[in-house]
Amino acid sequence: MDDTQIIQLYLSRSESAIEETAGKYGSYLNQVAFNILRCREDTEEIVEDTYLAAWNAIPPTVPAVLKHFLSRITRNLAFNRLDYLTAKRRNSHLDVLLSELDACLPDSRGSAEDIWEVKQIGIYLNRFLDMLDRSDCQIFLGRYYYGMTIHEISEKHDVPQRKVKYRLSCLRKQLRSHLIKEGITV
Repeated sequence: MDDTQIIQLYLSRSESAIEETAGKYGSYLNQVAFNILRCREDTEEIVEDTYLAAWNAIPPTVPAVLKHFLSRITRNLAFNRLDYLTAKRRNSHLDVLLSELDACLPDSRGSAEDIWEVKQIGIYLNRFLDMLDRSDCQIFLGRYYYGMTIHEISEKHDVPQRKVKYRLSCLRKQLRSHLIKEGITV
């Protein structure tokens, strides 16, 4: 069943929408959540919560790309769960991911100007990703969007881990330069 048919099931409030979503995107959403949480039980719960959130959001929202809509819900729910689980302890694998990007992104304090700057960074980040070749874009997104380990990226793209580390290092430098050119103070 294609995405427009699945969305139509949501719009008509048919419970089979969730079954079709699970059949088409269940393993993908499980992988997205697992890359963040690294716990099968929490991952399963987050994916089930994703289906409920999609059910509650469609309608009124009609997603342009169902896969991206669902992955965004899953990521947000997984990050919220991770925040809850690691509230008292730090050094999770995602802290490592974020620390890798520290040199590329400005420090934010929550003012209106900072919020505007974060939105601008999102626009510039999308432009940066559009400039990359397919392989580099997949490596970058695999690491920083999907939370994959270096080993997982290496296996997926059939390249040595040292090459993945090198490419990520180069991509972070390119991102930093791109943001500086766009006027973002890093």
